[in-house]
Amino acid sequence: MRPFDAPIEPGKPGCALCGRSTYDPDKRGVPWVRAVAGGRQVLICPECQRERADWAAGLDRCEACGGTRLSAMLGQIVCRACGHTSARAGA
Repeated sequence: MRPFDAPIEPGKPGCALCGRSTYDPDKRGVPWVRAVAGGRQVLICPECQRERADWAAGLDRCEACGGTRLSAMLGQIVCRACGHTSARAGA
C-alpha cells in the first residue's frame, strides 16, 4: 500500500493508494475517483474503492460542506459538491 504522501512518478498517473496505472473501467464498472489529498490532486482506483473500507480516510475535505469531491487547480482547491473555493496549501 502506498500512502497519500508518497511521491508520484511524473507523467505516470495512477492510484494514490496502490500505485496501479490508470485504465478505463468497464462502462458498468465503478469509475476512478478524482480527489485531493495533502493539497494535491490524486486518483483512487476502483479496486481500492471496493477492497478498502477506509479508502477515503486520507482525503482532504471541503471546509464548507465536508465533502471529498475536491479538485486542485490553478492554486486553489474547488469543491465539486458545493462550489466552495479555498487556497491550495503551498500555492
